[in-house]
Amino acid sequence: MRIRPGRTRSLIAGIAALAVMVFGLVMMGRMPGGGIFGPFMILWVLFGLIGAAAAFYNAFSERGLPLYEVDTESEEGDAFCPQCGRPVSADDAYCRRCGASLDE
Repeated sequence: MRIRPGRTRSLIAGIAALAVMVFGLVMMGRMPGGGIFGPFMILWVLFGLIGAAAAFYNAFSERGLPLYEVDTESEEGDAFCPQCGRPVSADDAYCRRCGASLDE
């Protein structure tokens, strides 16, 4: 089962990616001979925007981009919701958090 990070964490990551990108551009602009359209600056902006876009997509999309995988199979026989990954009881028909059907 794939579980994506929470929306708050992804939103903070997106804002941080944009802030680091802007800070880097400001610092590179202060360097002697640093032109704003240098190849490194263009790559810096592209990577910053791609990282921010992935984090914002993960924060605001229902599907999100899986950033890591978690094995939810445990030795104790715990059950997890296939939609949100929260622990559920074996006798539950629906997840109490997201309402997804637990019947397989």
